[in-house]
Amino acid sequence: MKGFDLARHSREYQYDYVTLLDGVMSAEVCADLARRINSVIDEGGVSLVDHHGAGTLAVSDRGGRYLHHIFQGDDVRLHLPEIAVLYRALLPLVCVLTNREVVLSPHARSDMNVKIYPPGGGTLGEHYDSNGITVLLFLTTNTEAPLRMQIPRSHPSREPWTERRSIYARAGTLLLMQGREVLHDCEATTHEQKLTVVLNYYVEGDTWRHEDFDDFVYHGHAPTAAA
Repeated sequence: MKGFDLARHSREYQYDYVTLLDGVMSAEVCADLARRINSVIDEGGVSLVDHHGAGTLAVSDRGGRYLHHIFQGDDVRLHLPEIAVLYRALLPLVCVLTNREVVLSPHARSDMNVKIYPPGGGTLGEHYDSNGITVLLFLTTNTEAPLRMQIPRSHPSREPWTERRSIYARAGTLLLMQGREVLHDCEATTHEQKLTVVLNYYVEGDTWRHEDFDDFVYHGHAPTAAA
């Protein structure tokens, strides 16, 4: 792991809502995972998420565009078992960096996902995450389709404002984010494919996930509950 500094990463997570750890996975391993992931997609082994405008505030969504292939939890366990090992192995690190009593997700469909954004419009609409701590592992290096964050800021000297930040994927980099607190999305791809492993963690005593969230995210079904 390159340039690891516990104090700095913890400070960034708390104040900037996000921190990046480079070199968590080698370029060779990332490339091998990407090859295997694309093989499963080519064989029709996972679903394509393709919907627009179904999201509401009931599921912390702004109704944007969703276009990407997705490995749900059981898909990850079947095709990418080393990601399942990594998910558990990272738990102590996530606890230390966030200074929280972190627990694994009890929600089998969404504990681990892999999102594959195809060239020519692969994207994820503006939303807040339902889980307390979001961890992303980038498997590709991209010059487009950044993660876009809208970070809430305040100071007594001025009115509250929003800081906008774009983070471009680097293969092997791990990102920890307070996704429940920060509105974020993935800008649409143009020429490149982007592959992101999503590892969802919760905090002891708070494993809430909206009952309509999975049907909305994975299938584009409009939430039945009011916002």
